[in-house]
Amino acid sequence: MKKVKYKMGKLGKHQFMQKYEAISPLLPDTKAATKSNIKNMLMKYDSLYIKLDEGTGGRGIYKITHDHRGFILRIGTTSRTYTAFEALYHSLARFLNKDRYIVQQGIDLLKHNGRSFDIRVMVQKNRKGEFETTGIVGRLAKPKKIVTNFHSGGTPLPLDTLLQSHLDKAARANFIKKMESLGRRASIVLAESYRSKKAFGVDIAIDSTMKPWILEINTGPDMSIFNELQDKTMYKRMLRYSKF
Repeated sequence: MKKVKYKMGKLGKHQFMQKYEAISPLLPDTKAATKSNIKNMLMKYDSLYIKLDEGTGGRGIYKITHDHRGFILRIGTTSRTYTAFEALYHSLARFLNKDRYIVQQGIDLLKHNGRSFDIRVMVQKNRKGEFETTGIVGRLAKPKKIVTNFHSGGTPLPLDTLLQSHLDKAARANFIKKMESLGRRASIVLAESYRSKKAFGVDIAIDSTMKPWILEINTGPDMSIFNELQDKTMYKRMLRYSKF
């Protein structure tokens, strides 16, 4: 029953992709946001994200970090500190009891000018019905915000720009190709469960060791972020592919 229950949400996609060895090592630890799961994962990781199982656009995302002072819960640009886990969970329970949430291992995102960023890879079916990467963009978080989503104030920028302080020119080009390929491979995997879908938006985080993590795959991706770039080449290609 569980598989059907979560099929359309983040947890269901995660559980499905976990079965594939080529993808599973790149998936952050993700579970249903129960009290015991949150408590156990706080012992394992420096930070956690609590997300709506079926939320989009950065809506309903909370971040928990912990240090010597206790637990810090953040949403948007506001934060609250709790000295004990029970007090933290009491605050979380108000919304966890209303909707289905997941808890996910936090990734220490790469930064550009002190602001976190991640990557969106757009993958679409071509004329032959084969998946092809049609776009890749970096999403730079608004200062002090915990999410990078465009609709939550994130800034779309060419990935090459965001990687400049981390890699030289040749390494950047090579890394971008690898991310394009990863987005395509991940989409092919999820398409085994979503056979009628013609497009996927793959969200990839890069940690401080340059390891990529597949945060989520959107089955109804919004192309508008690519229209915000100065160079409209990718956006025009996506519009063309969306007609196939």
